[in-house]
Amino acid sequence: MTPALSVWLDLCRVLAALAVFVGHAVNFKLAPAAFSLTWHRSADDAVTAFFVISGLVIAHTTQDRHAEPGRYALARLSRVYSVALPAVLLALAIDLVGMRLDASHYAPDWQYPQLWFYLPFHWLFLGETWFGAIQPFTMAPYWSLGYEAWYYLLFGVFIFMKGASRWMVVMLLLGIMGPRIALLLPVWCLGVLLYRWLGALRLGPGVARAGMALAVVGYALFIAAGWRNATDRASLSLYAWFSDIARTPFDPGSTVHVLSDYVVALLFALFVVGCARSGWTFSPRVTRGIRWLAGYTFSFYLIHFTLLVFARALGFGPAGWAQFAGVLAGVLVVTWLLGQVGEQRRGWYQRCLLWLWAHRPGAARRRDPAASS
Repeated sequence: MTPALSVWLDLCRVLAALAVFVGHAVNFKLAPAAFSLTWHRSADDAVTAFFVISGLVIAHTTQDRHAEPGRYALARLSRVYSVALPAVLLALAIDLVGMRLDASHYAPDWQYPQLWFYLPFHWLFLGETWFGAIQPFTMAPYWSLGYEAWYYLLFGVFIFMKGASRWMVVMLLLGIMGPRIALLLPVWCLGVLLYRWLGALRLGPGVARAGMALAVVGYALFIAAGWRNATDRASLSLYAWFSDIARTPFDPGSTVHVLSDYVVALLFALFVVGCARSGWTFSPRVTRGIRWLAGYTFSFYLIHFTLLVFARALGFGPAGWAQFAGVLAGVLVVTWLLGQVGEQRRGWYQRCLLWLWAHRPGAARRRDPAASS
């Protein structure tokens, strides 16, 4: 994980988040006509890139500063909940206002009257397990966090536990996760393998840059030549086969085109390999800008869909460039505000988690042996 590769990954996160935003804006008719409907699937592909990056970065942390179970757990929990807690509450507040403006853009309020159940449900990331594809309110992108949280837990068990107990817990977690989350596990694990392989690869800058170009051209051909349509159909056949085996209809949830996702993941992995060995670097000023933007991508990704629904409730319709720029600017402002109480305050969330752990039931007795004598 060289400094240059770290900046490349941050840049990929920023571009992927923007691709997701544009794809969803096209769906809501809030993007200019110049953007075609193919952007919607490009948004799906961007999330696949997020998974590969996530696996690579998490693998790096276990070789570096979080290579202890407690530090790993603290890092992952603070990363997830520093955004999941405030973002879900913000989405709820925005939805409640939006429904008063124009309820036609909102699904029936089956979650809102039962917050006592659905808030813990979503903060435990159960929405993509056996219960079905259930996302918090209008926060549709939350589905991917529901996948990643389980991958973090599974990876931590695999890395830090030993012996037969490790495999027992791994199998238990896979059983709880269910088939939908397991389908994209290979994509996330590709990032882990990529991190393990990068150190052994000996590529010259010319070959690496050619690999980057090949990945970009391959992705363009994958779309333009209709190959993605073929893997989409193969994915549907795979789901039908699952249904036949289980003798019940298989609902893929948010994993709607899994075989296409595998191809995109491989192409993106090739691009990352090229980034790692290309020799291209960024100036200090550009690096600071990329890192600053990347520090808000998690918040931007989670809240933008809710804000697009809200924009429709406000009366924004088929958009030109000016309106699209205004909507994007509004989303960026809300993202910045969310970041101030979320991912930019991870240290505060870590201190809260440490306090909760120190004051868990029974902790005082374990700290004071005399209390049990």
